[in-house]
Amino acid sequence: MLINKSGNGAEELQQLTSSYYANNDFDRASTLWILEENQMTKLVGGDLMARALAHYNSDDFQKENPSAEEAKNDKLVQLLQIPIAYRTTLRYYQLNTVSHETSGRKVKIDRENESMAWEWMIDKDDAAQLRMAHETTDMLIDWLEAHQIAEWMGSENRKASRELFVNSIGLFQQAYPMVDHSQSFFYTVVPFLREIQNNVLRKALGTHYTPLLQRWTSGETESGSGSAGGGISSLDEELEEFYDSLLRYVQTVQPLLTMVIAVKRLSLQVMPEGVMQHFKSMVQSRSASQIPLKDVMELHIKNLNDDARELLDDIKVFIRSADPEAGVYTILPENKEENKFFRT
Repeated sequence: MLINKSGNGAEELQQLTSSYYANNDFDRASTLWILEENQMTKLVGGDLMARALAHYNSDDFQKENPSAEEAKNDKLVQLLQIPIAYRTTLRYYQLNTVSHETSGRKVKIDRENESMAWEWMIDKDDAAQLRMAHETTDMLIDWLEAHQIAEWMGSENRKASRELFVNSIGLFQQAYPMVDHSQSFFYTVVPFLREIQNNVLRKALGTHYTPLLQRWTSGETESGSGSAGGGISSLDEELEEFYDSLLRYVQTVQPLLTMVIAVKRLSLQVMPEGVMQHFKSMVQSRSASQIPLKDVMELHIKNLNDDARELLDDIKVFIRSADPEAGVYTILPENKEENKFFRT
């Protein structure tokens, strides 16, 4: 585990979260840590976690006068530990509200000096803990991106995102600003982005799908992810402008349709704060755990769908206007005297 190296896991959790009691029995939270560490491994990749674990268990961890590489590994361990710690303690607090005994569930408090928290207090505390878990995960991924850590750059999640038209949270947020620049949310919806790309955009773009995606993933577009900045020399200027304009349409549609799927399929707990704020209504409970009314969510989905479908129509019109031969179909056979199919 990425904690409890010297048998002081409770103290480490207290330092990482500031809310966990250092005199708690860490063994009661150790299984929860293992579960959350496993979830983090799925996000950042096994190679990165292996690097962090190797450094944490070595004599080089937090030593005096570290080298630049050792200091970077110290930072990596810390940034991995913090979100894991917040998720672990949140689970611990939720499971530790009552004790489980032979005679049933019990609540043990000193009635003279203590009282149980109100439900709304617990809900707000859970929401605050979860928000910290999301924000510290985002901080971790931002740091990995900024320092281009090799194990992260080669991870399955990041490689999968590079194959998409919308391959970063920055691009996603341009079309849907309410995601609060949440890196963790972006990597959660990467499968949905791929689904939209394969099932919707491929059909809408037709023969332009493959060349547009190749130019984008190779960095040969106006705003590509690579180093090129003005298209490729073998294409004339008019065609370059066509693909750059088409890409802007695509990068607006993809996040909108992805959010339609996300709202339908994902737990509200993984949604960024900006999305949750959008769901709030005057007729809803103030409780942080209250699920938004069904009609509020359905209205939001409908609005997103309407905007996206309008843009898909715009894409088809744009392609036809740039290529008059595309999208022209013969509805009726050519009218010739010798082709008489009906008589009246």
